[in-house]
Amino acid sequence: MKRNIPALIDRKDYDLIIIGGGINGAACAWDAVLRGLNVALLERRDFGWATSSNSSKIAHSGLRYLQHADFKRMRESIRERNLIHQRAPHLINSQPYLLPVYGHGIKGRETMGIYIKTYDLFSLDRQWFKDPARRIPGSFMISKEEVLKIAPDVDQENLTGGAIWYEGQMHNTERLLLSYVRAAAENGADIANNVEVTNFIKSGNTVTGVEAKDLISGETFSLNAKAVVNAAGPWIVKTLNLAKSFKKNPVHASKAFTLITRKFTEEHALTFPIRPMYEDRQAVVDKKSSLTFAIPWRGLCMIGSLHLACTEEDPAKITITEEEIQTYIDLINEGYPAANLTREDVRNILWGIVPADEANSAAPKKHYEIFDHAKEDQLEGLISVAGVKYTTARDVAQKSIDIICKKLGKSLSCTTDTVPLWGGDIELFNEFKEKAIKAESERFSQEVILHLIETYGTKYPDVLAYLEENPEWADVIPGSPVLKAEVIHAVRDEMATHLTDVVLRRTDLGSLEYPGEEALRICAKLMAKELGWSDSRINAEVDDVANAYIVIPNEKKPLAASV
Repeated sequence: MKRNIPALIDRKDYDLIIIGGGINGAACAWDAVLRGLNVALLERRDFGWATSSNSSKIAHSGLRYLQHADFKRMRESIRERNLIHQRAPHLINSQPYLLPVYGHGIKGRETMGIYIKTYDLFSLDRQWFKDPARRIPGSFMISKEEVLKIAPDVDQENLTGGAIWYEGQMHNTERLLLSYVRAAAENGADIANNVEVTNFIKSGNTVTGVEAKDLISGETFSLNAKAVVNAAGPWIVKTLNLAKSFKKNPVHASKAFTLITRKFTEEHALTFPIRPMYEDRQAVVDKKSSLTFAIPWRGLCMIGSLHLACTEEDPAKITITEEEIQTYIDLINEGYPAANLTREDVRNILWGIVPADEANSAAPKKHYEIFDHAKEDQLEGLISVAGVKYTTARDVAQKSIDIICKKLGKSLSCTTDTVPLWGGDIELFNEFKEKAIKAESERFSQEVILHLIETYGTKYPDVLAYLEENPEWADVIPGSPVLKAEVIHAVRDEMATHLTDVVLRRTDLGSLEYPGEEALRICAKLMAKELGWSDSRINAEVDDVANAYIVIPNEKKPLAASV
């Protein structure tokens, strides 16, 4: 996958231009190109650099939607989680969750037993995989004694047992997004990051293309299209402002963030209540609390997510404050006192901007929206996509491209529910892992091999092919299983143009916590040789990575200014 702006300009005429390289834009590009459309995807910065890179990494089962009696939404989540297991098994596993239950009322053992049995009846297809490694276990109830073996520090007063169920846990949501992007590119989509759409081209009340600027070369150009999808995430409204003809603000902002802390739960994700930050008006049962999850993740603990109101609609001005971080720590300690978290325990913070129910509301929007601006604003040829869950991006993309195909007068079927993502064409996952370990055991530790598989799937040999050019690229970056060859691969084959691209989105190097200056400088020097960076540019790139972290242990670094 190469960044080829001249080819983009030469082609010029497209069936569809997609603005935004987050998960929804990437999924739309993959869907559209598989249907045979000529597609261009333009991303202003890097693929998934904002909200899509800062998710809680859960492929939701939809279990919690039972409280709203929202069976349709629950089935959507179940189906889409299963499809991730099917089409990208290397990027996801099943994570057990524990919810302690108390008494015998609405939150008690008997009610919860009915709750999870109902869920299992709606998710029988979780077991319908030929590959045993992809099958998702069923839910079940456990006794009080079994709960205390798993989580001995939970509140024991009136404890009557616990519920166990399974969510999909994604190893690396950034790589899942890249798998969409790479699959789209390999099937013929023209894709470029660091390209900003600066205006819409219109003929009367019809959008006929976009004007754009290559932020690396400074070159400006225009592209024609029969239709445009605005999938700019938090920048949807600012992008619509370019058209100067939409009637109302269709999307409002809410902040969501997840803490990565020291570990305080082992195999099971621990579920516990916290005081709600907003009123859930759609819940059938008012529980007067929200559930938060402490998930064991790579030797640490991921706790999320908290939603907070945004008083500022401009995404460039939205931040997470120290006061808000402390608010979440206090809520966690109140809901689960045994955590006893302090500010120093927080190793990293993943945060992003998500659609809200209304202006100045902390309540996240429950349902995705697809805005057809021919209906909304009498502006033909443009739709906007506001997704709300990473898990269901494929489904939202399918519905979006259905609308586009109808506008184009084309009857083209979606196939993204049957085609593997980039690196995901694996028949039996455990056998695939065993063969890879056996084949590479003389060169690499099992940790490194599994890391390569869980990052690139069947495409991991593409990374190792670089070792023929330079065997030293087989060395790992200190403190990680990431190979130097992965940095080269990111630059040459995945459009990485900045150190942040490699550290935060192409590799696992910085997804857990700040990797340290030694690791950053090794990566930066590898990139410098590829991209011709000066010493001052290396220093600037290292500083940019450091400043991307809200929390850096034992160092005084500024808060990230925005997503």
